[in-house]
Amino acid sequence: MYANAYKDGTLLKVWIQPRASKAKIVGFHGDSIKITVKSPPVEGRANEECIELLSDILGLPKRQFTIKSGQWGRQKSIFIAGITPEKVIMNLENAVRSS
Repeated sequence: MYANAYKDGTLLKVWIQPRASKAKIVGFHGDSIKITVKSPPVEGRANEECIELLSDILGLPKRQFTIKSGQWGRQKSIFIAGITPEKVIMNLENAVRSS
């Protein structure tokens, strides 16, 4: 599963595809949620765009998101403070269906 309980929040497994035509949740990649971003993977811009997209979808401030691993790779683990895995899954799967 791509969203698991972790401390006081959720640890989300994400697969990033940079340089896409649009930033969106596109589906799944193995046991991760797949996100496309327009930014290139340079100077953390793709990471910033990913966090911004997740923040908008989940309705949470960006300060609640922390990249725990994969800062420089496509596969990332992102900690989201103050939200349950069930709420994350519900919101992300709604985003996949509406895109």
